[in-house]
Amino acid sequence: MALLKLLPQVPEDEGTQRCRLGPAVFSALGATLGSPVKITLPTGSCLCTAWPRHDLADGYLQVDLKCRTLGLKKCQPQNLTVSMDQLKLLPSCKLRRVTVKVIFKNRALKKSTPKTMVQDMVKELLRKAYVSPHHVVTFASIPGNPLACVEILSMEPATAEEAGLVTLKTGVTVKEAVTLDWHNHSMEDSARIPVAGMNDASTSLKEMIDLPLRFPKTFQKLGLSVPRGVLLVGPPGVGKTLLVKSVARGIGASLLCIDGPIIYGSRPGESEENLRRVFEQARELSSEGPVVLFIDEIDSLCPKRGSSSNAPENRLVAQLLTLLDGIGGENGIVIVAATNRPDALDPALRRPGRLDREVIVNYILLLVIAVYCFI
Repeated sequence: MALLKLLPQVPEDEGTQRCRLGPAVFSALGATLGSPVKITLPTGSCLCTAWPRHDLADGYLQVDLKCRTLGLKKCQPQNLTVSMDQLKLLPSCKLRRVTVKVIFKNRALKKSTPKTMVQDMVKELLRKAYVSPHHVVTFASIPGNPLACVEILSMEPATAEEAGLVTLKTGVTVKEAVTLDWHNHSMEDSARIPVAGMNDASTSLKEMIDLPLRFPKTFQKLGLSVPRGVLLVGPPGVGKTLLVKSVARGIGASLLCIDGPIIYGSRPGESEENLRRVFEQARELSSEGPVVLFIDEIDSLCPKRGSSSNAPENRLVAQLLTLLDGIGGENGIVIVAATNRPDALDPALRRPGRLDREVIVNYILLLVIAVYCFI
């Protein structure tokens, strides 16, 4: 069985959806110029159009990953080989309609782009492209283009193992519009972050965060308390931050991370202002989907009051507690904080209604103990 060595794509092919093949592969596939070809790689598949190599050399493959599955990364491993049975010539048809999810580059561009223009933009950017359900189509950097990519949700007519061609007559329906910071669980970041030895911790934290976000009304009907926030306790370097990132990505939530010491400012009131800005950003993100607000080294923001006469520090603690009370009851937002100095925290932070769940992670067994904190 012939093996093809995967080489970096030709620079001029970026965004063209072309795959460069040798004459022998063209003949074996029965392909003609521009025929749609599905290429299966270790982490996913892509949909390309067949084009000849400039040097007409056999044994090599160059691919533009314009249309690919979510798990497929743009940067493929070096010296990767592809067998002929991983290449498949697909029948094609002209599409009557395609339904998509639009992913903007950032929230500012999403807000400033009129909804009436988005559908026309998508139709123009997809024109002459072959697409398939559950594939993502990325776009080259074009001045004035606010879109990063679109995800193909469905198409008509939809036939199994068939490529659909978007034409001028194809109708486009935009079902959903999100931004890259919400869509970070897909594309290049879709792979799950491995957290070695912390499966139990990951499962427990996921249950605390995911279930209330997905089924808040069910919790209310059953009379169950919905976690307002979770406190991770463990020594430095145990993997608390990595654990939160893994869980947030696994449940498809936007993750907003801040380090406690960074909040402090030099001007009077600047620290409180920075803290309010972070919580306001979390509220904005929650309009697009579930959000996990992660505060690392929270002991620097909420030390025990009364142990010092530092008025600015006490004001910051009061501000944090007030913000927790204000955001905790909102659907779609869960607060997760981490510390390696639980004894230094102000007791008011850990009362029910604020950070009312605790996850304790230690070096030896990496055990997780989830308890209610009733102080």
